[in-house]
Amino acid sequence: MKVLPLILTLAVASALTYAAEDKPDLSRWKEDFSDEAAFLKNWSSYGWLPDGKVVSGAENMHRWWQIQDGVLRGQTFGKLHPSGLTRKVSGKDVRLSLRFKMEEGGMAAIGFNGPNPILEANFHLAGVHIRQGSITAWDEENLVPKGSPEAEALKKEKKMNRKFIGAAKVEKIALSLEVWHALVIEMRGKTIMVFIDGKQVLTYQTHAGDAPKETVQFAVGGGSKDVVNGWYDDVSFEPLEEKK
Repeated sequence: MKVLPLILTLAVASALTYAAEDKPDLSRWKEDFSDEAAFLKNWSSYGWLPDGKVVSGAENMHRWWQIQDGVLRGQTFGKLHPSGLTRKVSGKDVRLSLRFKMEEGGMAAIGFNGPNPILEANFHLAGVHIRQGSITAWDEENLVPKGSPEAEALKKEKKMNRKFIGAAKVEKIALSLEVWHALVIEMRGKTIMVFIDGKQVLTYQTHAGDAPKETVQFAVGGGSKDVVNGWYDDVSFEPLEEKK
């Protein structure tokens, strides 16, 4: 009679352990792209085909993203909008660290997404575009004042009251091509701070950067030639330490 409770206890403990392993900690993780199966499980992508059709899903990821020699390579094609690659996260004040490499004409794009109170939608919160000679913070704001008749009309038309600020703040930098660079992005409150190779290169006060972060997003930009490659590796995500 005493064996059954023990068996049940072990079964419950095993189930809880399996559930914990199956549900990763979204507030703190690392990714070195050494395990392609884990990559396909943890990351999602979407992108545009040459005919303009938007596709997503694991069966389409290889169109833009591949693991080669233990690192992640992304590609963009001509004038098409870059493909996005996302992974789920959890946190408000956070740090994202990684290595990236660009080729001529390329751009590394990194951002955070979540419930944007400005746009009243789960969408972009803050991020940066990095090119060889510049780093740009982008932002989002309303197209028309919230609560205005124009805003209500957009809602009825199921359109987002969104104005994208593509160059909210631009700083000059000088990066070497075809070599790895260390990148750290910190979001504390509404402030985004960016460090490249240990040097602070950008600080910007966002409109909605203090909202909860639910995904990080990568992209490889180009547009200057038919195919542009970019590389990412050694990504880590963690909460920021509280200020004393």
